[in-house]
Amino acid sequence: MKGNDVESLTKLLKEHGVDLSAVKANKLMLQIGLLEEATRESSTRPGVIKKYKVLSEKGLDYGVNEENAQSPDQTSPYYYKDSFPELAAQLLAADLAAGK
Repeated sequence: MKGNDVESLTKLLKEHGVDLSAVKANKLMLQIGLLEEATRESSTRPGVIKKYKVLSEKGLDYGVNEENAQSPDQTSPYYYKDSFPELAAQLLAADLAAGK
């Protein structure tokens, strides 16, 4: 079981000196199956569907989906500090394979 100590992707990328933006890292995680897109109806504009990213079952090895305080019907991924180096290595390998 992974530790309960979680942090945002942006902060962990900076702390570990990973030369990827959070946007790029999220795109890579979608490609390798660690993230997936979910949808919800907009709370302010009925009929409008909003997309957001959640950790897939495979991605749950690296973090948790926590409720978003601004949007209670939505979660946001947060990543385990102790397994982040392993995740970062996968992201860098996927980025290299994609040819930047």
